[in-house]
Amino acid sequence: MKRLGVALALLVLLAPSAAAHSQAVEKPERMRPQGPAAIRFAPDVPAVVDAEWGWRVGGFGGVRRGAPLKHVPVVFVHGNNVDAADWYPVRDDFRAAGWSDQELWALSYNGLGGSNGSALTRQNPERDEEHSAMGKDATTYVTENAVNVADLHAFLLMVRKYTGSKRFMIVGHSLGVTLARETLRVHPSLRRDLVAFVGIAGANHGTSFCPPGSEGNVVSCDEIAAGTPWLERLNAAGETYGPARWMTVYDGSGGGDPAFAGPTYAQSPRLEGADNREFPATYHNDLRLDPAIVAVYREFLEAAGTLKRR
Repeated sequence: MKRLGVALALLVLLAPSAAAHSQAVEKPERMRPQGPAAIRFAPDVPAVVDAEWGWRVGGFGGVRRGAPLKHVPVVFVHGNNVDAADWYPVRDDFRAAGWSDQELWALSYNGLGGSNGSALTRQNPERDEEHSAMGKDATTYVTENAVNVADLHAFLLMVRKYTGSKRFMIVGHSLGVTLARETLRVHPSLRRDLVAFVGIAGANHGTSFCPPGSEGNVVSCDEIAAGTPWLERLNAAGETYGPARWMTVYDGSGGGDPAFAGPTYAQSPRLEGADNREFPATYHNDLRLDPAIVAVYREFLEAAGTLKRR
């Protein structure tokens, strides 16, 4: 129940006030995060500098430049208010299935994140210990899609050069889904080398965290509230496209994930042309962390991106 309260608190944060409905509210400025996130890359991984904040982008990945690959490298893109540490349990599941750190990458595109990524059924003690050691405060730092495109784009280019693999795969969660899709829209040359894309609980057609009236009240709601010009432009570019294989993972019932509550938003994460997988009554972060669900999208990536032995 304590972890569910994190999501409910975020819902309250994103809900517009009555005044917001009756008069225009100037969009608030993004808060500067507490500081950079942890650096967990191999020693020879080149630095990517955050285009907004000026510090090195945190995250994990790498063994050594040019180390052998069994799979096309995958980049994990976290959601709002968190950082790459949210993916540690997923990274560990992939490692156990034979993936190497040369193939597993994640970035922290808005500095040191919080614990909003906690699941109901699976703990992340490595993240919690890391954040505690770094003196993480209790503040929620909300960011948005467009301002982080430069960081994800630079990170993708770095991973491709470091690994020697032009081809790559993406797994995004929550805001990470729309961020990754926007990066592919803004940089269409990336699309020909994208092998697979997994979108987990993404606000592809709106979110109940951004109800009508929130567009001018909360950072990112001008992008991902249902019916915004930003979402219309994103989807007009193509919800999916080849040669990549696409999968979405989401609740679908309207009752498990508070980001897509009720019938209005239940199908928002779905993408036309994707392998759309529903996991009814599953909480927002369990869709990313539940071991059985991780196995589903891992096997999807393996089917698309396992390299043939020469």
